[in-house]
Amino acid sequence: MSQLDFEYTSLPNKVYFGRGKKAVLPDVLRPFQKTFVIASLRARKQLSELEQHRGADSLFHFPEVIQHVPEYLVEKALAAFHKAQSDVLVAIGGGSAIGLAKALALETGTPIVALPTTYSGSEMTNIWGKTTPQGKRTGRDARVLPRCVIYDPELTTGMPVALAATSAMNAMAHLMEAVYAFDSNPITYHNSLLGMDRLRLGMQHLGREKALSPEANEFLLFGAFLAGKGLCEVSMALHHKAAHVLGGSFGMEHSGVHTVLQAYVLEYQWEALSDTIREDLKKALDHSYPPQALMELAAGMGAPTTLKEIGFKKEDIPQAVELMLANPYPNPKPLAREGLEEMLERAYSGRVPKE
Repeated sequence: MSQLDFEYTSLPNKVYFGRGKKAVLPDVLRPFQKTFVIASLRARKQLSELEQHRGADSLFHFPEVIQHVPEYLVEKALAAFHKAQSDVLVAIGGGSAIGLAKALALETGTPIVALPTTYSGSEMTNIWGKTTPQGKRTGRDARVLPRCVIYDPELTTGMPVALAATSAMNAMAHLMEAVYAFDSNPITYHNSLLGMDRLRLGMQHLGREKALSPEANEFLLFGAFLAGKGLCEVSMALHHKAAHVLGGSFGMEHSGVHTVLQAYVLEYQWEALSDTIREDLKKALDHSYPPQALMELAAGMGAPTTLKEIGFKKEDIPQAVELMLANPYPNPKPLAREGLEEMLERAYSGRVPKE
């Protein structure tokens, strides 16, 4: 990573980060006439505040948000969007709400304003995804990149500890794979290491305090912001392929899958990583063996550490591996059926990674 010879694409969006930044939303929306808000009923407070500024007549609320963005929900939301005749999409929530907004933007070209309430990172990417009866489909398109993202710690401060833990581990997964991405560059590389360090600090606070303190929340939210950038700017590898397979084809909860798999995926990759990457990961995670560090961070927050805990069936491992191998993609270590089956078996039983 020391040679300054690289390619880097910086995508156009505006980011507001800090406490109280949600107050800029009315100004951001001023150029638009009608607002289509995608948010679950948990966002009542934000909806009420927005309605006071915009007026009920200029705002349509779509409250249905489902993980993995099922195709039937996209069709339902698209019909509501056309009926409302809105000219801007506002997504308040995590990856599911923002993902639905992206699915609509992909069809209509409508700009998105995102207010994330979790650490998923979807708000910083041009990646869309939806689930069909045949499985989860994903792609990249400039139309789905939110035009503006408002990171306000007040929006994440009420997150349950269990959700904060798995959502933060989801962000950590983006950063981990951005570090060893085949198309990494000095900017994404060092941003990702910084993000891992901030997430680690936030996770350690969360583990000690068993509560989402303002300090922990800011560390985690900042790490999630950098994780989203990494997810957008470089390619993901085995971890994300495995997580999408388990989530889209076996109905597993997205952030829980990310949380469990990370330690085992990094262990699988470890011997194929350069000495520089290994040493930098050790520094970022403040541990002599980063796969072990990831498991300890998850366990310290009370998050799941085995596939068995989150409902995956051991007999489904061969099918999962088959799907993981179906479409080849760059990965630090060659993908081998035997090795992947062992990785999932270890993740199922919870055998602690060891160097």
